[in-house]
Amino acid sequence: MWFGTWGGGVSKYNGQYFSHFTQKEGLSNNDIRCMVEDKSGNIWFATYIGVSRFDGRFFTHFTEKDGLSNNDVTSILEDKHGNLWFGTTGGVSKFDGRSFTKYANKEGLSNNYVYFIIEDKSGNIWFGTAGGVSKFDGKTFMNFTEKDGLNNNAVNGILEDKSGNFWFGTIGGGVSKYDGRSFTN
Repeated sequence: MWFGTWGGGVSKYNGQYFSHFTQKEGLSNNDIRCMVEDKSGNIWFATYIGVSRFDGRFFTHFTEKDGLSNNDVTSILEDKHGNLWFGTTGGVSKFDGRSFTKYANKEGLSNNYVYFIIEDKSGNIWFGTAGGVSKFDGKTFMNFTEKDGLNNNAVNGILEDKSGNFWFGTIGGGVSKYDGRSFTN
């Protein structure tokens, strides 16, 4: 079990004792915003200074120099194809294991500040941003904002329920439910 901290790096509990990892051990930054374990068992850590991947022995760092949209990484998702998606304060980066593809306003993302990422049951990728919600089908973005019925444009949480409804948690605006046709607030 892994625990990310704000300023103290990460800790791993193996059931008997804790191991601690900080910048001293190779982590890119001690402020952890998000963690994901990929299908290969690597642990990815989102920080203000890029992403760190831990393979069980060593840390590897990824930054704007490697193709990230921005070094301030807020969220991580591994999709069903094994691609890693990194939400940043400067757009989204998709990593296929070899290279990064960037998505931002100019590609159709509703806002470059991305708080949250999920993949729905159909394989669409949803982004909660500071300017609404973006749904990406692999080719194009569909955006939802307050104009469409969203309670607030700052979306920092998304959930797809068993019935296929989407629930959007917002910053200061409560919760919105989207049934595929309209919003309920």
